[in-house]
Amino acid sequence: MLSSLLSLLVTIFVFGLLIFIHEFGHYIVARKFGVGVIEFAIGMGPKIKTWKGKYNDFTLRAIPIGGFVNMVGEYDEEIPEEHQYKIPLNERSVWKRMLIVIAGPFMNLLLAFVVMTGVVATSTAIGSTVVYGFVQDSVSNQYGLQPKDEIIRVNGKKIHCYNDLSYKIISDGIEPIDIVVLRDGKEVLLKDVQFGSENEDGILLGRIDFAVYVKEKTVMNVMRDAFWQASSTVYMTVDSLVDTLTGRYGIDAVGGPVAVGGEIDQTIKQSESFGDAVRNIAILVVMISVSLGIFNLLPIPVLDGGRLLFYIIEAIRRKPLNPKYEQAISAVFMVLLLGLMFFVMMKDIAGLF
Repeated sequence: MLSSLLSLLVTIFVFGLLIFIHEFGHYIVARKFGVGVIEFAIGMGPKIKTWKGKYNDFTLRAIPIGGFVNMVGEYDEEIPEEHQYKIPLNERSVWKRMLIVIAGPFMNLLLAFVVMTGVVATSTAIGSTVVYGFVQDSVSNQYGLQPKDEIIRVNGKKIHCYNDLSYKIISDGIEPIDIVVLRDGKEVLLKDVQFGSENEDGILLGRIDFAVYVKEKTVMNVMRDAFWQASSTVYMTVDSLVDTLTGRYGIDAVGGPVAVGGEIDQTIKQSESFGDAVRNIAILVVMISVSLGIFNLLPIPVLDGGRLLFYIIEAIRRKPLNPKYEQAISAVFMVLLLGLMFFVMMKDIAGLF
């Protein structure tokens, strides 16, 4: 019971943090450009608590999923009397509105980098991209890969850190892949290198069959690896999204808050110590934060990417879309998005039993 309660509290904290960071990005840039803000809300649904700020209300709402920054003139043409003196969003130039929209996803990506820096800084070792040796029953060494090879490209993807390397082999290694290595100071192309494969939850994945050297843990190496590991997470998120949409992973690979909560619960239970649990949850925070940032940039109305698309169209046409059309399109996609969220939630709940 205590374990489940702890997992629930950690899950709420993680989602609260990610939502706050995202909405704070919108809020701080809107304030910077002088746009009036009516409400900064964490959560959706009925209000639980309201704090009166100097410039706007801060509210906590009942459903701990999502949040919003209600800006003057954003949703309603009629501006409440107490906010009449504030500058509406639509009176700012289109490029400023674009920056306000982008600021939310950007803050999620920035959080991922900051947290990843902490993860790398507290790690016992930093993996390199240089082959140390091969495990028992290895396959890739039979196709030209050798110890001390520095792997610099896999299937055309530039390799910057061990995360890049492991993901490309796990993702693409189910078939022969091309690898470029740095050997004795020269680039060598190894064509059609094969790896073993393994089935995980019905998905075929490549198997890494070698170990790598570790790098010296210096400040520069920590910062560099944190940046590239965070960047690698962005690449993995986009690539996995494409694979899901093209049918490789299927709908079972799509998870919502319930699935994330289950993952956090498993992470806490399987961690050997408190420090280990914090580190593993921090890695989850990086992945979820990047996923949230990328997902919100999709060009779908009601998401930040959809609003950005409307602004791009406005910039090209040099006049905004008819608000009635924009609201109608957004309403349709809101229904579809809510339907998808309900379906995913039901699927995740069924998966618990």
